Amino acid sequence: MKKFTIPLVIVLTFLCALGGYAQSKVGGKVVDDTDKTGLQNATVMLLQAKDSILVDFTRVDEAGRFSLTKSDSQDYLLMISYPKYGSFSQLLEKGAGNVDIGEVGLTGVANLIEEVMITGRIPVVIKGDTIEYDAGSFTTEKNAKVEDLLKVLPGITVDAAGKITAQGKTVEKVLLDGEEFFGDDPTLVTRNIRSDMVDKVQVYEKKSDLAERTGVDDGERIQTINVTLKEDAKNGMFGKVEGAVGNDDFYMGKVAVNKFKGSRKIAAYGLTSNDGTVSLGWQDEEKFGLENDQMQMSDDGSMMFFGSGGDEFSYWNGRGRPKAINTGVSFMDRLGKRNSKLNLSYKFGRIENNEITTGLSQQNLPNGTFNQNTLSDNYVENQRHRFNGRYDWNIDSLTTLIVKLSGTRGQRQSNDYSEAFSVNEANVRINDNTTRLVTDAKTSNITYDGLLTRKFNKVGRSLSLRVAGNVADDTGDSFLDATTNQFNADGTLVNTNITDQYKDIARNSNNLQTSATYTEPITDKWRTSIGYTFNNSKTHSINNSFNADANGDYTVFDEEFSNDFNFNTVRNAGDLSVGYKSDKIEFNFNNNLRNDDLFQRNNHQNMELDRGFLTYNPSARIRYNITKAKMISLNFNRNNILPSLTQIQPLRQNNDPLNIVQGNADLTPAQSNSYNLSYNSWDLLKNTWVFASVGFSQQYNAIQQNVNISESGVRTIIFDNMRERVNNNANIWTGMGRTLIKKYKIDARYGVNGNINDNYNFLNGDLNRNQNYNYGFDLNIERNTTKSIDFRVGVNPGWRRLASSLQPQFNSSGFTLGSNIWFKAYLPWKIQLYGTGNYTYEAPTEVFDQSFKRFIFTPGVSKRFLKNETLTAEVYVNDVFNQNIGFSRFQQAGMISQQNYNTISRFFMVKVSWDFSMMGGMSAD
Repeated sequence: MKKFTIPLVIVLTFLCALGGYAQSKVGGKVVDDTDKTGLQNATVMLLQAKDSILVDFTRVDEAGRFSLTKSDSQDYLLMISYPKYGSFSQLLEKGAGNVDIGEVGLTGVANLIEEVMITGRIPVVIKGDTIEYDAGSFTTEKNAKVEDLLKVLPGITVDAAGKITAQGKTVEKVLLDGEEFFGDDPTLVTRNIRSDMVDKVQVYEKKSDLAERTGVDDGERIQTINVTLKEDAKNGMFGKVEGAVGNDDFYMGKVAVNKFKGSRKIAAYGLTSNDGTVSLGWQDEEKFGLENDQMQMSDDGSMMFFGSGGDEFSYWNGRGRPKAINTGVSFMDRLGKRNSKLNLSYKFGRIENNEITTGLSQQNLPNGTFNQNTLSDNYVENQRHRFNGRYDWNIDSLTTLIVKLSGTRGQRQSNDYSEAFSVNEANVRINDNTTRLVTDAKTSNITYDGLLTRKFNKVGRSLSLRVAGNVADDTGDSFLDATTNQFNADGTLVNTNITDQYKDIARNSNNLQTSATYTEPITDKWRTSIGYTFNNSKTHSINNSFNADANGDYTVFDEEFSNDFNFNTVRNAGDLSVGYKSDKIEFNFNNNLRNDDLFQRNNHQNMELDRGFLTYNPSARIRYNITKAKMISLNFNRNNILPSLTQIQPLRQNNDPLNIVQGNADLTPAQSNSYNLSYNSWDLLKNTWVFASVGFSQQYNAIQQNVNISESGVRTIIFDNMRERVNNNANIWTGMGRTLIKKYKIDARYGVNGNINDNYNFLNGDLNRNQNYNYGFDLNIERNTTKSIDFRVGVNPGWRRLASSLQPQFNSSGFTLGSNIWFKAYLPWKIQLYGTGNYTYEAPTEVFDQSFKRFIFTPGVSKRFLKNETLTAEVYVNDVFNQNIGFSRFQQAGMISQQNYNTISRFFMVKVSWDFSMMGGMSAD
C-alpha cells in the first residue's frame, strides 16, 4: 500500500480544499408556455455577467428540469434557449446562494407578438466532420497560451509533455490559420500563441493532400487541430522571454518573437539550456526520441543516421545531461492575388551529451543460460541545419500545384567506449571485450516533392502527377580500438583478438519516385481510381579499413573488413481502387500489384547479386457513421515485407567480434495480414467520449534472426524465414472520458490497454518462442478551471511478461505501476503553487531479483507582477527527493535485459519570464 500513499493523500487533500470554496446551485424547470410540457434538451448556459464568458452549460431532462453549480463570488447571467422558441435570461447576483428560478415558460416564435432578434455566442458547433469551439466562450488565465485553452475545451486533454488527445485520439498536427507553423512541431503553436488571440479551435481528421485535391478518399487520416486567430490579432507583434539559473551550474534561456500582418506571419525563437529542455516543443518518444537519432556503422559497413523522420532536437529521451542550443525562424504569406501561398522555415540545433549506461542480460539456451554485463560511456556533439519550404499554387479553379523542398546538413562527433563480459551458469567468465570508437561524420540531405492535380468539370474526375525524391551524401572517418578475449568453460584463455584500425566511410544515395493517378466517378457515391508508381533507388556505400603499419600510420589496407558496394532497387507498382461514400457508410478497397528488383554489387570482389519479387498487397477500409458523433470502422491490410539486401548478403564488420551477422541468399518475402476494429463516440454537451481499438496481425514466413552461440559466448546471427510457426501480435486500447463530479468540475478518464507479441526464432537449433505481454489499466482524474485548485492525478497498474520457452523457469514476469500527479493552486496576491510528480514501480522477477521504485516530484511557487500580469518570477526544485534513476527492461531474440543509465536528478532553479504583445485591438504590455 505504501506505493499508493502519496497519490491518494494528495487527491484527498485537493478534494477537501475544494470543499472550502463557497458553491451554490441554480435550478428550475423549462416548459412550453402554451401546454406546460417540459422542453427536453433545452440549452441552459451560465455566463459571467461582466464579459459573457461561458462558465457552464447543460441540457434539461425529460421533465424539463435542470441544475447547475455556481460560485458565490461574482454575478452571473443565466440564459435558456430552445429551437424555434424565444430565449430567457436572468441576472444572478453574487452572494445569492442557492437559486430556484421556478418554472420558465418559453414561447414559440409563431406566437410571439413582436419580432425578437437573439444574439449570443455558441460555445461548440459540429459542422460535418469538424468540431468547432468558440475560444471566447471558455475561461483561461491572463497571458495563457493555446495549450491552456485546449485544457478547458470539452473532449480535449493535454498531458504534461504537451501531447494532445481529442475525442480519444492523439492529435498529430496543429495548424495555425490552416497552415503549418514551423512544420513538424505542434507546441510551437500551443505553447507560443496566446489564447486571447484565438477566435476558433477546430478539430477534425485531416485527409492526405492527394485525397483533398482529388476528392477520392485514400483512407489516410491525421487527427488535426486548426487554431484560427481573431482578425485584430493578425496585426502586431508578441512573444516571450525566459531566463533561469540554478545550482550545480544549471541554466535555461528562451526567447520567442512573432510578428503578424494579415496573412504574413514571421516567427523566430532561440533556446539554450542544460536542464533537459532541448526545444520549445515535444514529439512522440517512439517516433522522435533522441535514442533513435544516432549514427552507427551498419553491418554493410555504411554510416546510418537513423530515427523515424522526426526532429531529433525536439525531445530529450532522459539519458545523460544534454547541453542544447536550438534556434529557428519561420515565414508564411499568401502571394499574388491570393491564389498561392509560401511557407518557409529554418532551424539550427546543437546538442552535446554524455550517456553512461550499465546493462545486465540473460540469454536463454536449450541447455542453460549465460549472463552478460555491459558498460558504455558515449559522448557526442551533434549539430544540424535544417530548411523546410512549401509552395501552394492554385493555377486556376481546377488546377493546383504543391511543391515541397527540405534540406539538412549536419555533423556528428562522438567518442564511444564500451566494456562487456559474459559468464556461464557456473559464473565462470567465457569472454570479455573493450572497444573505443571515435567518429567524425558529416551528412547532407535534400528532399523534394511535387504534386500537380487537375480536376475536370465532372465532379470526382481528376488526374494527379507526382515527382518526389531524395539525395543524400554522408562522409566520415573513425578510429576503432578493440580487444576481445575468449575463454574455455573452465576459464582458460583460448583466443585474444586486437583491432586497431582507421575507417574511411562514404555513402551517397539518390532516390526517385514518380506516380500518376486518375480518378473517375461511377455514380454520385461510387468512385474508382487507377494509378502507377515507379521508384528507382541508388546507393553507393564505401567503408575502407586500414591497419597500422610499423610506424603507427594507418596505411595497410584490410581487404577482409573493407567494403565497396552498390545497392539499386527498382519498383514498378500498379493500384486499382474502388470507393463508396454516403452519409452513413464509407468504403474503400485497394489492389496493389508490385514488382521489386533488388541489385547488389561488391566492387572489391567483382560479385553481383540480383533478386526480384512480385507481390500482391490489397487493403480495405470501411467506416459506418452511426451518428455524426459516433462511428465504427474496420481496416484490413496485406503487406509483403521484402528481405533487405543486407539480410540477403550482409557485409563483414569487426566493430563487435562477439556478434557476427550472416545473410541468406534464399530469403523470400514475409507476408503480414493486419486487422483493426475501432469505435469512437463523443457527447460534447455531456462532456463524455469513448474510444476503443482492437488490432491483430499475423506474419507468415517471417524473416527472423536465428542465433547460434558458442561455448565462449560468440553469437552468430543468421537471417532466415520462419516457416514452422506464425508470428502473432495483438493489441487493445479502450478509453472513456466523462464528468465525475460536476459540482467541482472534476473529469475522469478510464482506460484498459494490452499488447501481446508472440514471435519465434531458433537458438542453437532449438525452436524458441519469445513472448512479450503487457496489460494495464489507466485511471486519470483532473480539474481545469483556472480557479482555486486545478489538478490531474493518474494511476496505471499493469503486468508485464518477458518470456523465452527454452528456459521458462528463468522468465521475467512481474507487476508494474505508474502514477503521475500535477497540481496548481491559485492563491491571493497573484501567487501560484504548483507541482508535478511521477511514481514508477517494477516488481522483482525470476531474472531480476530486485524491485525498482522511483518518485520524481518537482514543486514550485510563482508570482505574477505588473497590472497585466505579464511578468512572472518563480522558484522550483527538480526531483526534490533526488530519486531520478534511469531504468528500463526489455527482451529481444531470447535475451532478457535490464539497463541503468545516468540522467538529471535534483537541482534548484530560479526563473523569470516576460510575455509581451503589441497587437492590433489588444493593449500593449
